[in-house]
Amino acid sequence: MDLTAPHWLYFVGILLIIGTMLMRKNVVVPAILMTFLVGYAFSGSIAAALQTIFSASLVAAGELFSIFLIIAIMTALLQSLDSLGANEQMIKPFGKVMKNATLSYLILIAITYVISLFFWPTPAVPKVAGDTLTYALIIFPYSSDFPFCLNF
Repeated sequence: MDLTAPHWLYFVGILLIIGTMLMRKNVVVPAILMTFLVGYAFSGSIAAALQTIFSASLVAAGELFSIFLIIAIMTALLQSLDSLGANEQMIKPFGKVMKNATLSYLILIAITYVISLFFWPTPAVPKVAGDTLTYALIIFPYSSDFPFCLNF
């Protein structure tokens, strides 16, 4: 298989987007421009190149919708836990094993890891990790050996 102009334009587009991200700029305009150019190089028609932009947006939206739906549902569930105070009740059992700052830190790592195995990519991971960290700070508010050095 020979690499044609659309292949090379696609490659240049990837490099352009990576360069734009490294400069911490917005990647939307380069992505749309390169999508248009790849569509034009492939079809030779300006109308088909414009249609490529909209088709690419629809395909991306279709792929990402399920992720957005999961994040929205998890956010709603986490807010309901907050309003009921259930998040504090879920974290209390871990307080019994948090005997010192180092053990608390290891427990935070373990809880965050286990939750991330089941709930990624959702806001549940930072939420539970934040609640557990808050509980650890309540137990050891001014501990000099606490790994985060958060003395308030």
